[in-house]
Amino acid sequence: RVLPDGRLVYSLHPDMTERSNILFALKLWYKPQQTMQGLIEAKRGHTAALVVCMLFGLVQILPMVIAEPAKAINLYATGATSGIFAFFLFGWLVRNIGRWFGGQAEVREVRTAFGLGLLPWLVLFAALGAAIRGSGDSPELAGLFWVFFAGLVYGYTILLLCLSAALRLSVLKTFFCLVVTIIVSTFPMTLLLQILAPELLTAQ
Repeated sequence: RVLPDGRLVYSLHPDMTERSNILFALKLWYKPQQTMQGLIEAKRGHTAALVVCMLFGLVQILPMVIAEPAKAINLYATGATSGIFAFFLFGWLVRNIGRWFGGQAEVREVRTAFGLGLLPWLVLFAALGAAIRGSGDSPELAGLFWVFFAGLVYGYTILLLCLSAALRLSVLKTFFCLVVTIIVSTFPMTLLLQILAPELLTAQ
């Protein structure tokens, strides 16, 4: 359709939008900065980022669920709540701390970058949880240490590049911003776990 100022606007068919979402998810793995810039410009991905954070919280709690299945409901609720809380807390902290380094971003953009940037780690930890559940502490699992280590490094790199695109900062400045954010967020995240599931902090 034609806008009053003469510009043409094209509406995507629902099927095209779905295919576009799939392409964005795939491109995030090898072109994180360009993909994130596209999502931010299109104002898309925020809901998907929230879902990724919630699932990431659930995946983190899987070892405890396997060890204590009787507490599964409470543990799953704790994991999901922690993921959602981290989504909003980290988004707010990264945006504000990023401004110290000259970052220019809206908090919604940072939340989108943070959540979707966790996607590789979500897949990695889900695979690790499945491996633990299937083989326990077998030697085969120990032999995969370097595979998971490489996955951690790769996932952190993707997260760093996504946040760099959202903050409009260099990768080095984004790295220091993320370090400060992790330090600052330690207390509120620990407090949340202490309230929801104190046994997680006293385990081991």
